[in-house]
Amino acid sequence: MKLSKKEKFGYGFGDLSSNIIFASISFYLLYFMVSVAGLDPKLAGLVFIIGKFWDAITDYLMGVISDKTTSKFGKRRIYMLFGAIPYGLIFILLWITPFSVETSQFIKFLYYTCAFMFFNTVWTVVYVPYNALTANMTKDYDERTSLNGFRIIFANIGLLLGAAIFALLAEGEGSIFAELFNSVKTGYTVASALFGVIAMGIMITSALMVRERFDSASIYNKPLLKTIKEFFSMKEFRSTMMYYLLSMVGFDIIMAVFLFFVNDSLGFARVGGGEISMVFIALPLICAIGSAMFWVKQSEKYDKVKVYSYAVVWISIALIACIFIPKYNAANPFTAYFFLGLTVILVGIGMSAVQILPFASIPDVVEVDEYYHGIRREGAYYGIVSFVYKVASGISIALIGLILGAFGYIESIDGAYIAQPESALIAIRLTIGILPGIIFFVSVIYGKRAKLDRKQFNLFKKEIKLRKNSN
Repeated sequence: MKLSKKEKFGYGFGDLSSNIIFASISFYLLYFMVSVAGLDPKLAGLVFIIGKFWDAITDYLMGVISDKTTSKFGKRRIYMLFGAIPYGLIFILLWITPFSVETSQFIKFLYYTCAFMFFNTVWTVVYVPYNALTANMTKDYDERTSLNGFRIIFANIGLLLGAAIFALLAEGEGSIFAELFNSVKTGYTVASALFGVIAMGIMITSALMVRERFDSASIYNKPLLKTIKEFFSMKEFRSTMMYYLLSMVGFDIIMAVFLFFVNDSLGFARVGGGEISMVFIALPLICAIGSAMFWVKQSEKYDKVKVYSYAVVWISIALIACIFIPKYNAANPFTAYFFLGLTVILVGIGMSAVQILPFASIPDVVEVDEYYHGIRREGAYYGIVSFVYKVASGISIALIGLILGAFGYIESIDGAYIAQPESALIAIRLTIGILPGIIFFVSVIYGKRAKLDRKQFNLFKKEIKLRKNSN
């Protein structure tokens, strides 16, 4: 069954909403806690790992809850409709600094840890059901790829708004709200309030535009450990999960370290603030949006993993260039602008494939599970995948904080510029230039191991249909 473009647009709006929030957190929260709130980078990294571990636990529980939900709004849409308001409002708590100059590091750490855990809880209530919705909308292999193509286009628009526009409004002393309120801290708070309200409105719109057509075959009551054991017994699940997981972790590392790279390693913090950040964050996202349908069309012609592997080679080579981009020099500013601009454009072209193709393979495992175990449990499946990803993401971002701290990065208050030691600047370059590429290449290996191409997927579907018809 073909889905209408209107419904695909509606589904994409959900990721537009979530990525407005996600991008703000991924690009700026670590930087905000270190350079605006004055939290030690090692403690800031610990905030992420604790918050992500908590988020991971709630993900599985929310998946099971949505599987067992019955309402006139469906299993998934009800949480999108009624969870959107709190997730938009609680987002603001992450961007306030209720501290004095004398406030201890422990109090700051405790506040941001609690705020991040609180936000992640309401985020889970909305986003896990939204993730699981794909398998409830269509069972067609290529329609799922197309659906996720629309989703990634809107996701990158959300990233563009949440990253580039957020920078223009709040990042640095020259940003709009920082100048308007004469405070970088206040600028971040006001920008977060604006984005929170926009995100909740878009999520509600998404829920109103989509339909749930395919329900779980039955309500199941299997214990958690048995469910996990059954999932991990499937090689398709293990390999596809790692394929998706590593692609996302690599992308998370790029986002977490990018602002440190532009502002500190390349020295743009002293010359442009939010405007410079907005331009160089916007460029790759615009290129990702423009190239998204190209990668979708290629995946319809060829194997998804093969197309993905080509994109990984492309983006990894582009990232290596980050090690060599010259630092901003007032006497010759064009060189740094040109090479950074060229690099982020090349990264952006490959970025959409890294986002689309692994994620488009995730819902296919729902049918594999039904084939082996005779039951559909989309919510539990997405909950477990999300659980593993959140743990890995928390560890990876915590690793960035530890690297910054280990190489001497100095935290600051209210965005004040501090000249960082050369050791920290080199570490930032090497981290963004090499680490994501290594992770992407490992993800290709797992993608190939899954062996879940179009032909194999359709065989699973055909056998499931035969079983149902014989009963």
